[in-house]
Amino acid sequence: MRYYYLLFLSMLFFAQLSLAQQTKIRGKVTDQLTNEPIPFATVVFKGTTVGTNTDFDGNYVLITNTPGDSVVCTLVGYQTVKMRVKKGQDQMINIVLKASKVELQEVVIKAGENPANIIFREIIKHKFENDHTKLSSFQYEVYNKLEFDLTNISDKMKKNKLLKPFAFVWDNIDSNETNSKPFLPFFISETLSDLYYRSSPSSKQEIIKASKVSGLENASVTQFLGDMYQRVNVYDNFIELFGKGFISPASDLGLVYYRYYLLDSAFLDNQWCYKMKFKPRRPQELTFSGDFWVHDTTFAIKKISMRIAHDANINWVEDMAIVQEYTRVDDVRWMLMRDMLVLDFAARQEGMSFIGRKSTTYRKIKVNHTIPDEIFKGTEIIRVNDDALNKTADYWDINRHDSLAEREQKIYHMVDTIKTLPAFKTYVELITLFFTGYKDIGLIELGPYYTVYSSNPVEGNRFRIGMRTSDDLSTKIQLEGYLAYGLKDERFKYMGAAKFKISDKPRQFTGVQYRFDIEQLGQSDNAFQDDNILSSVFRRNPANKLNSSRLQKLWYEIEWFPGLSNKVTLSHNEFHPLGKLDISYFTSEEKNLVVNTFQTTQLSMFMRFAYREKFVAGKVDRISLGSEHPIIQINYTKGIKGFLEGDFDYHKLSIRIDDRLKLNPFGYTYWVLSAGRTWGKVPYPLLEIHPGNETYFYDYAAFNMMNFFEFVSDYYLSGFATHHFDGFFLDKIPLLRKLKWREVAQVKAVWGELSTSNLNLQANQSLFYSLNKKPYVEAGVGVENIFKILRVDFLWRMSYLENPNISKFGIRGSFQLTF
Repeated sequence: MRYYYLLFLSMLFFAQLSLAQQTKIRGKVTDQLTNEPIPFATVVFKGTTVGTNTDFDGNYVLITNTPGDSVVCTLVGYQTVKMRVKKGQDQMINIVLKASKVELQEVVIKAGENPANIIFREIIKHKFENDHTKLSSFQYEVYNKLEFDLTNISDKMKKNKLLKPFAFVWDNIDSNETNSKPFLPFFISETLSDLYYRSSPSSKQEIIKASKVSGLENASVTQFLGDMYQRVNVYDNFIELFGKGFISPASDLGLVYYRYYLLDSAFLDNQWCYKMKFKPRRPQELTFSGDFWVHDTTFAIKKISMRIAHDANINWVEDMAIVQEYTRVDDVRWMLMRDMLVLDFAARQEGMSFIGRKSTTYRKIKVNHTIPDEIFKGTEIIRVNDDALNKTADYWDINRHDSLAEREQKIYHMVDTIKTLPAFKTYVELITLFFTGYKDIGLIELGPYYTVYSSNPVEGNRFRIGMRTSDDLSTKIQLEGYLAYGLKDERFKYMGAAKFKISDKPRQFTGVQYRFDIEQLGQSDNAFQDDNILSSVFRRNPANKLNSSRLQKLWYEIEWFPGLSNKVTLSHNEFHPLGKLDISYFTSEEKNLVVNTFQTTQLSMFMRFAYREKFVAGKVDRISLGSEHPIIQINYTKGIKGFLEGDFDYHKLSIRIDDRLKLNPFGYTYWVLSAGRTWGKVPYPLLEIHPGNETYFYDYAAFNMMNFFEFVSDYYLSGFATHHFDGFFLDKIPLLRKLKWREVAQVKAVWGELSTSNLNLQANQSLFYSLNKKPYVEAGVGVENIFKILRVDFLWRMSYLENPNISKFGIRGSFQLTF
């Protein structure tokens, strides 16, 4: 008995010793960008054969008595991660994997048709019944959460003197994963809305019921935080992101742009599904890589996880991922249940960047139900309820689909605190100065800074100071003006204007203006201001044909609904030529009296229609984000002789239509058609002076190889077309591929006529030419996205090559910031 007792104690001792030396590790492996769990990742102790794979939810467990000093996590398509281990302890080690930018060489196995291609063709075959946008109607409640975080925050940045006033924000840095990079949440928004859709007649409407934005109370911004803005439908052939058409992995052209691989099959939510991987066939195309699960019976996509190709020709985006999950409604139709879009923005490959996360969930889904017609009344497809920004905390606690994490709750308080800091206001003013040109000094704003100094042959060195009232003084009235002086002509120029807001709904304004200054006739509306310093420096011809103008104007504008507006203007203007400008005309049929100055009184009516145009509005001004439809502008002007000393009676009508035509995958074309006519005998400055350009900057709205005053018409038809290939050709040239340059091609033409009566009215008919013989045409090719900000165009003039002082070939440059 004594022997057995000693044996039992020995066994118990060694068992305890074995347990004491046992190392147990558990944890979760997730994607660094999306926080999605990663299944089938391999986790092993370094230098041993002890390892395991993560399950469907990314979880793993490792138990051993002989651990290494670290665990290594690997998975094809991700960078390998190594984590330190505490031997002999039970511990939690969560691992975050970052997508790799190194493509593995594929292995081709020729044993018959790729089964993944067979399944893919079934997906395409069943697209119509699985695409929810093909339903007769549907509706749902949608909850959107948008968050922006700063990441790659260095210790040097934290110690920066400029950021010292904001030192407290570093306390909010979140690093809840073992090996993830710390990030600082700085913005969060939430919206709750109802979305309605019907196919016949085609209508959609989103009603935003509640919105909460950190540090911001602006209904015009709220409309872009709902579900209708930046939606991704994987069944579309092309997915619009950053103004570019990415080829969807479920596109009809999928087999042309992607390679597909069948990886696995398993039950997801009690539904048997196939797991397929896809990757781009060629580098640097606008494609994705990732995987999706496909239902085995309906061939609907149950879940998809994809990210843009790492070498796609796109700027400022380091990485982007999309995750979508679908659910079957009434055991028939597939609808989105969860949607996530994550963006990693980086101005440079190294250094601080920020991550945007848009998480969306859908509830109360109904399909093929009758939706009342009153839901779709009006032209606005996004409506924000009047009380949407005023919901209580209790309302959000009850109605938000998912509770906020503790760090998310802190963001609202942190942003509100930052806004009260004087340093924050200073930095906002500096950024505003850079982009708008105005310096806020309280009740007024000084600027714009780029007009403080300029020069031309008439005025010599010109100095100007300008100002306008800020929103702090009034959001109903805006006053502005400037005073300028030329050292050569020794004359003051000035302008004063007032703008009054009448109402917000409908949006109504009225205003007055008085201006005495010089101007350049015959340039486009897009050209630099006459006194912009850049137009002074980068001219190819001297600005010696200027007009002295004394303008008085009264106007009224109303927007009937977003996208449709009218403006009525009554104006009086005096024309006095300066420098080498000659505007002389005959005042009698006998041509014995010549006058080189005149006055006009005009009544103008302007209409602009941009169907469902979107805006971001401030308290007074706003910025258009464009429309998905053609923009139409019509302007009619009546010259009134004898009223306010007007010298001429005439009519002018002009029509302009422009649009952006998407031609995926070949880029897009921006085109403009315009036509106009003038009735009446008038001096040529009142006719159509076709817009030229005498600077080295490219002007998209002008004929860049045409001189000022070169062609004049009293009726005309013109057309512009510029096609942006977005790197379609250059991306396929190995030596140029890494530069990410993009091709652009254009053609511009105008045809017009000048009536004999108007030609005979001009005292000096050699100043300009008519287009009676043939159209004027110029064409060009160019490269954009040089260093991400430059565009260079090579232009050829195709007609009227015999005209004096013209260039047959030219190079123009411009700055542009695009994705």
